[in-house]
Order: sequence, then C-alpha cells, then structure tokens
Amino acid sequence: RCVEHDRGFGEWDKKHTVPGGSKALAWPAYNERIHPPTGEYRPAYICHVRDNIKYSTKKMWPVAQFVRGLSVDEAIKQLSFLNIKGAAIAKEVIEEAVELAVKEHNVEFRSNLWVAESFAGKAQVIKGYRRHARARFGKVEYKYMHYFVKLEEGPPPKEYSDKEKFIPSEMLERWLQEHRQKTIPRL
Repeated sequence: RCVEHDRGFGEWDKKHTVPGGSKALAWPAYNERIHPPTGEYRPAYICHVRDNIKYSTKKMWPVAQFVRGLSVDEAIKQLSFLNIKGAAIAKEVIEEAVELAVKEHNVEFRSNLWVAESFAGKAQVIKGYRRHARARFGKVEYKYMHYFVKLEEGPPPKEYSDKEKFIPSEMLERWLQEHRQKTIPRL
C-alpha cells in the first residue's frame, strides 16, 4: 500500500505548481534536479509548463512539433507568423521559459537556447450538453490541455528529428539485404 509522506529525495521529487497555474505537476520539478559531477559537459536546461489551457491537444500537436529543434529566437519568429491560437500559446510559453532561464537559472545569453522538447498533454475534459430543436440534445466536450517545453543551452543540432534521411539507394539496398537474409522454413 502506498502512503503519502513528506519525505522524499528532495525538491526535485515533489510536484510543483508554476506561478499562475492551478495544478501541481512533476515537469517543473526537473528544474530542481541536481546532477552528480561526472566531469562531462552537461548543458543547462529549463523545463516550463502552462497548465489548463482551453485548447485541444490535437490542434496543439503540429505547433509543438514545428518548434522542436529550433533556436528560441527562430521559434518565436516563426510562431509569430502562424495565425492560430496554439502558436500564440506556444510563443508565450517559450518567452516565459526564456525569462525563467535568464532570471532563475543563470543562463548568460538568452539567444543561446534551443527548444529541446515541446509537447502537449491532455488535461481535464468538461462534458456538457447543447440544446437542439425538437427537444433533442447534443453532447459537447470542452477540452483543456497542458503545454510543456524544455529549453537547452547551446546551439541547436543540425539534424534534430530521429527519422532516417531519405536516401532511396541506401534504403533499397538495406531492404534487399533484409529480404535476402530471410529463410523459408520447410514444412
């Protein structure tokens, strides 16, 4: 049986409520994490979230995907040209994260940050009804979401996406090798 207690590993182990937020989330607690000194270079990172936004995660997903791997300045510039609500939300959250990085996490240059992670999570869904003609009703869902962003210090990588490069000759060669190694079992 799991018992809630106030002891834990530290501040990074507890859920935090961001200023202006209403729900305690584990994502901002990553900012409190202290890594052991191993001697290897670890870039500074900042995790930020805005919770309970009146917007759908399905609509936010392309916007979140769009800014991943971009520098902060480029992401803000690109989002200012998108004329959808999700872009305005992402732009505000990234700007808040940059301010947080400079003020609280000792990041020296605000332009030396890039968007390492950007995604939306489902929050509460409030169900309601809408009246129609002839005493009929339709179900309405008011969807809310949380938007999470993680900024890392340093220049953005040249190839951020983990997809393979589209080189047809190499893909064909690999496909042929895989199929030539197949064996047909004898029955």
